[in-house]
Amino acid sequence: MGVAVAGVSVPHYWLGMVMVVIFSVQLNWLPAMGAGPGGSSDWAWDWDHMKHLVLPAVTLSVIPMGIVTRTVRGIVAEIMNQEFITALRGKGLTRSGVFFHVVKNAAPNALAVMGLQLGYLMGGSILVETVFSWPGTGLLLNSAIFQRDLPVLQGTILVLAMFFVALNLLVDLVQTALDPRIKRA
Repeated sequence: MGVAVAGVSVPHYWLGMVMVVIFSVQLNWLPAMGAGPGGSSDWAWDWDHMKHLVLPAVTLSVIPMGIVTRTVRGIVAEIMNQEFITALRGKGLTRSGVFFHVVKNAAPNALAVMGLQLGYLMGGSILVETVFSWPGTGLLLNSAIFQRDLPVLQGTILVLAMFFVALNLLVDLVQTALDPRIKRA
């Protein structure tokens, strides 16, 4: 729980800079910036390119993992205190059977939180891509802001907003399929 709270409390950009100092400067394990060896932006599925992905991916995932962990923990604790769990145990259901029922009841809420966090990753990517010089929408937005390029800024924000809305619609549809109690009329 302490790790989850710490993960939620740390800003993306600060964690990225600390990870660069530790893993790139001091330990020299991972590259500090760029999307590929030699500053190339071409992508290949080999270790030389994957090393450039590790630090940005870990940096971006810390806050959402903390939020999802805390939320799922709370949901599961609430479900475990409900009467039907006691009834399932009283019927002699195994731990894995009880676990299946808990997961089935916790999945829609957990999925909603995960979908929102995936959408919020796009917002966090702006600073993380800038810290790691990773070519993406975040770096494009950042450079458009500093160059005062309004058409690029508006277009990129529109595309990201549409992606966020489509992602939330997809989460709602999957949530409805998982839990028949929340069918929309």
